[in-house]
Amino acid sequence: MHSFSRKSFLALLLFCAGIKSKIRYFYFSDSETKTVTAFAEAVLPITEPGLPSLEKADVMRRLDEELYFVSEEIQEDFHSAVMVLEYLPLLYGQFAFFSNLSLEKREGLLLELADTDSDILRAVVGNLKLLVCLVYYGHKSTWNSISYPGPFANPPEKWSEARIHYQNLVKGKGV
Repeated sequence: MHSFSRKSFLALLLFCAGIKSKIRYFYFSDSETKTVTAFAEAVLPITEPGLPSLEKADVMRRLDEELYFVSEEIQEDFHSAVMVLEYLPLLYGQFAFFSNLSLEKREGLLLELADTDSDILRAVVGNLKLLVCLVYYGHKSTWNSISYPGPFANPPEKWSEARIHYQNLVKGKGV
């Protein structure tokens, strides 16, 4: 058994608390985070030169923030869509969940789904893609790459009370 001094223990505790606060999401579970990240990697051009990564564009944090404040019905619909996406490869002959497929297999499956007759599957993929793209291309880090000069007259960003509340939650400043 190892013995820790009080100072070492507190330092370790603070370090671990800092790590947890950086990866904490309020809407997404760990498995949903993995699935949505895998989906975003397949639909966004993050490997293209000049375009930011998911982390730089803050995709998962912004998705979490937006979905944290929507109505319960919309939250449940999104949870269901992510779950359908995760299990979908099993229906198409893959023996792995979506988040465990290689990038090439994820892209191939999404291309195959584009031709499906199922309105539900097209809605799942289309709505997830719409939300991921809105968050990604709405981030300032993508604007130069897509030749978007920004809003007219470049007004300062004004955060809503909901965004301020969410940022306070992330920083651990309470409810």
